[in-house]
Amino acid sequence: FCLLLPYHIPFYIGKQCQIRNEMADCSHLKLTQIPSDLPNNITGLDISHNQLRQLGPANLTKYSQLVYLNAGYNSISKLQPELCKNVPLLQILKLEHNELYKIPDGVFASCTNLTELNLGYNRIDTKNDPFKTLENLNILDLSHNLLKSANLGLQQQLKNLRVLILDSNEITELKKEDFSFLSNTSLNSLDLSSNPLKEVGREELMYCPGFSWDRVNCLPSSWYSAMFWI
Repeated sequence: FCLLLPYHIPFYIGKQCQIRNEMADCSHLKLTQIPSDLPNNITGLDISHNQLRQLGPANLTKYSQLVYLNAGYNSISKLQPELCKNVPLLQILKLEHNELYKIPDGVFASCTNLTELNLGYNRIDTKNDPFKTLENLNILDLSHNLLKSANLGLQQQLKNLRVLILDSNEITELKKEDFSFLSNTSLNSLDLSSNPLKEVGREELMYCPGFSWDRVNCLPSSWYSAMFWI
């Protein structure tokens, strides 16, 4: 039996990425790398639920117009330096549910337009100042990692940060200098729930000028779950 196809009709075996309105959905395809044959004008790429092991600028060379990248639910254990070098317009980066354990210096150096970064459900324990170049970041999710401290930097940074999610880590105490890196931010929501915190006082958040204690809620009453809202 021989199947003859007209020469002008492409023949594909298996599932392919779905393209709609400059958004490429390549999720759930058991991919080990980002496809190189997608339209170069896509602004969104969902590569989640695949088998990627690393992510770097070389993987994104062709897709310079990306503003949204979802690489969650993979097996990524390494982020290469200058991740956003070839995607300078990127605003939303989702890397939750991977196997990241550290963030090397310079990874986010070119990600200056990021407004949302999700690193939840990894094995990260931050060192130095991995987020210092993210001056436009509004939302940072580091939940379900291995953080021992809420101190994410040695210098003032993240001036536009509004939401910081640190729940379900290994933070046992808050020191008054832990939030000094946020002293020039717009922070109005801090989630510390499901950490083994002993206690939290006003002094620990003295470096967050946006926090008004008259409007803070601590849920529940046990300090083992503390969520602060403005």
